[in-house]
Amino acid sequence: MKLDEIMQTPAGQRRLHELQDSGDGGYGGKSFAGCTATVVIVTPTEVICANSGDSRTVMSRAGRAVELSEDHKPENPLEL
Repeated sequence: MKLDEIMQTPAGQRRLHELQDSGDGGYGGKSFAGCTATVVIVTPTEVICANSGDSRTVMSRAGRAVELSEDHKPENPLEL
């Protein structure tokens, strides 16, 4: 929460732009940084999965991958 507050200040915005301009890796100042998370809770009767971002969770059932989540991506029409 504190980082969010700092990033919303004029000084924080200037610092973000400095970082983007100095080390963009050829991306024209755009940041492709982000975060993702996947959480799985296994109980005796349920498998509960939640995800955010472009992380994916799969489970093995009889040696086959079973998708438990779907990536969240900005180019996905449903995400818009």
